[in-house]
Amino acid sequence: MNIRIAALGLALIALPVLAQKYATDKGGSERSMALSTLERGKRMKGSRDEYRHLTQVLAVPRANSSETPEQAIARVEKGAQLVETKGRFVLFRSAQSRSAPLAPDAGLFPTAVNSRTGALGIITGTVIVRPRSMSDADAIASDHGLVKARAYPQLNTVFYRAAPGVDIADLAAALQSDPRVESAYPEIIEYMRVPK
Repeated sequence: MNIRIAALGLALIALPVLAQKYATDKGGSERSMALSTLERGKRMKGSRDEYRHLTQVLAVPRANSSETPEQAIARVEKGAQLVETKGRFVLFRSAQSRSAPLAPDAGLFPTAVNSRTGALGIITGTVIVRPRSMSDADAIASDHGLVKARAYPQLNTVFYRAAPGVDIADLAAALQSDPRVESAYPEIIEYMRVPK
């Protein structure tokens, strides 16, 4: 009896996953074609994967839950093309190209594409650093023009905020070459849950 209940539970969990996979596969070629036309910029190493900055795609948060994606885009740029939504963020193709993945400025966030999966992500302006010694955390912030947002000594990890207009890819590379730093990478959010 318990085996049947477990099997039924697994089947109920698997159905939505299979339906989502079918929908993705069906529209996957259109999405792949659209993504292939987007200009790629600098490479960035994330926590596990490599990313490429999308020079024409930006993200803007919706002002409130009733604002449509089209209204959010119109608020920041006329005539821009909707790419996709992620939680409360709307990703759009801008008429202007930005060569560097700059830290968020004026409510706009740069984006990147995961080189392995093709998923789009939002560059938050936060850099996650594992210093060799937590005692260097403040000096690292000072030397690289960062603001220490959160520190987790038990994890030997510090979250730093970059100043608006700073090139995140260059900042991460500079931190990675700092002898006081074990690892550093920009925070890039690919998946978001929306509260119901």
